[in-house]
Amino acid sequence: MEQSKNKTRILVFSSQPSVAKLLLEVLGFHGKAYDSYLENGSTTHSNSDFAIFESSDFEKAIAFAPNIALISSEILPGQIETVLESIVAGGVLIYHSNGSEVVENSKNFFRKLEYSGTDFVKSASTFILQTNIGEIPISSSDENLIKNIDGIKLLAQQFGVMEEDFYEPVMYFA
Repeated sequence: MEQSKNKTRILVFSSQPSVAKLLLEVLGFHGKAYDSYLENGSTTHSNSDFAIFESSDFEKAIAFAPNIALISSEILPGQIETVLESIVAGGVLIYHSNGSEVVENSKNFFRKLEYSGTDFVKSASTFILQTNIGEIPISSSDENLIKNIDGIKLLAQQFGVMEEDFYEPVMYFA
């Protein structure tokens, strides 16, 4: 990823493609520019200062040397440790609470933002998120995505997309 070495590198470390897909949907909805490199082979390029890299391969994640990293809920604590060492000093880590012990023992210096998941109710074909700003219906039936929605929201905030603006594109994401 030579073309991203002078950009702010954002890692989405997840085996769930919907996590990165929702992030890109939210950023696109709000007109945020970025380069992206997804595991399915699709890429986008812009004149942006941001490069988003999606991977579930921890060797690739380490080589990316992210400034900001989101580690989703299904990643096992044992897979997190090596990735933590690759985060640029002074960077930001967004992680699910199931990795708290590993993160707290890290010797690397970065800002730590923990999430544990959004409360939700599942109906026939949708989820209804219970948020600080009220109930938010979601068209997606992907429960793994719902478990990581708070992490995606924290990552979107790094781009300047605040909570009240985050949920509008999320409501229509399928």
